[in-house]
Amino acid sequence: MSGQAADARSVALDAYLARRAGHGFRVETRSGIQAVIVRRHPLHFVLRRFAPARAEQRLVVSVDQHGAVTSLAAEPVRW
Repeated sequence: MSGQAADARSVALDAYLARRAGHGFRVETRSGIQAVIVRRHPLHFVLRRFAPARAEQRLVVSVDQHGAVTSLAAEPVRW
C-alpha cells in the first residue's frame, strides 16, 4: 500500500472518529486504519450490573482501500 493511500485512509478514519466523538464516543484503541470506540451510558455503573448489554456501546471502525468507513458492533469487554 502506498503512503498516499494510507494517508487517505487515516484522514477518513480521523474524520469519522471526530464525528462520533460529537455523539459521546471515545477511542479505546486505534491503528492507522482501524479503531475501537465506546460510548458509556450515563448510568453505566448501575446498568453494567443489571443490564450489561445496555451499559456501553462498542464499535469496531475500519477503513477499506477505497476510503469507505464501516463500523460493526464489537464484543463486550470480558473481565
